[in-house]
Amino acid sequence: MLPVYLAAGLVYLLFIPEQLHVRIGGLYFPPYRFLLIPAALYLFAGGLRGHLKFVWPDYFVIFAAAWIWLASYMTSGSLASGAIQGGAHTVDIALAYFLARLTIQTPRDLRIFLILIAPGVALMGALVMQESVTHVRFLQPLASELTGAPNPLRDDIRLGLMRGAAAFPHPILAGIFLASFLPLYLMAGLRGWPKIVGILAALGGAFSMSSAALLGLLVGGLLYLYDWTTMRIGNFNWRLFLFLAAVTYLTVELLSNSSFYDLLIRYASLNNASAYNRVLIWQYGTENIARNPWFGIGYADWDRPSWMHSDSFDHFWLIMALRFGMPASFSLIVVTLAGVILLAIRSQKLPPLDAQLYRGVSISLAVFALGVISVSLWLSALVWFCMLLGIAVSLGASSDNCSDEAIRQT
Repeated sequence: MLPVYLAAGLVYLLFIPEQLHVRIGGLYFPPYRFLLIPAALYLFAGGLRGHLKFVWPDYFVIFAAAWIWLASYMTSGSLASGAIQGGAHTVDIALAYFLARLTIQTPRDLRIFLILIAPGVALMGALVMQESVTHVRFLQPLASELTGAPNPLRDDIRLGLMRGAAAFPHPILAGIFLASFLPLYLMAGLRGWPKIVGILAALGGAFSMSSAALLGLLVGGLLYLYDWTTMRIGNFNWRLFLFLAAVTYLTVELLSNSSFYDLLIRYASLNNASAYNRVLIWQYGTENIARNPWFGIGYADWDRPSWMHSDSFDHFWLIMALRFGMPASFSLIVVTLAGVILLAIRSQKLPPLDAQLYRGVSISLAVFALGVISVSLWLSALVWFCMLLGIAVSLGASSDNCSDEAIRQT
């Protein structure tokens, strides 16, 4: 079980606030990188021993990481700067992805992994809720007092509740991180305290008062209910759902004066100003990408009207294309779609309990991937997304089934 413990240990390192992160010689090292960097040797050894069998989505991840190196050099004009930017993203994206690929390869692995991380996820959910209700932050101010590093969080209030963040650098990252666990703990087939604690922890993401987190919880919960319905009513299935979703999308695009994205952002946001800003980000961001489609603009300031004072860019897929070019963003989108589709296909050949687990991972990844159209991922949230991506591809591409005895033991 050492591989599963390694994956769980990485998740716990994600909960260390940035005030405790380390700078060495001008390089930035969050604690999880101290695990991921030497883990490259473990991944190499696993590949040599045949424990990590490459499948076609893996090559898209490798290509994305290599392209980020190239794009970083092209936009910075410096080998040193390109290496720093490319190396950081290789660790956070590629190494996190492949570590999950190697350590979580069966349904039993994932169930044990969820049990191991349940206390940590619950602590994050409880802290987010505590901050929101009491309007008093605890973890990051304490870390600031210990190290002298500043606390980046603002005490934003929405609907009478403060936006909880726990150990994350922004409430929206805390919210979308926690929300991604709802389908996992609902559908993993766990019993007892891990399931209850995991579900409650995920619901704690609502106290980030983030529209992305609230929408993720709502959509994740509704998709779980739909899956529950498909197992009890014969006429309901996922093909019907996908057909209705496609018809709804096309109807909105063809008959509405606004695009589906514009309507979603405007009506699903808790803050009208931030919703309007995201619409502008899409408009001017795509114009920037069209002018720099191959290598992006790196970390340079993006062109926008002078009255848009904030340089915030709340769209993960767009900002990847803006910084590193469309090939990097497109490659990660392909891997995400592959993970969702592979899980759906494999779930049709598994026992009911494992099939439900696979659909839970697929729902979690799909909701997360859609949620980041209004979120820019970085640091711990980005690492978890890439781990979830690796878990999805690992399970979806595996031909191994979990035995009934292993299920009972879990």
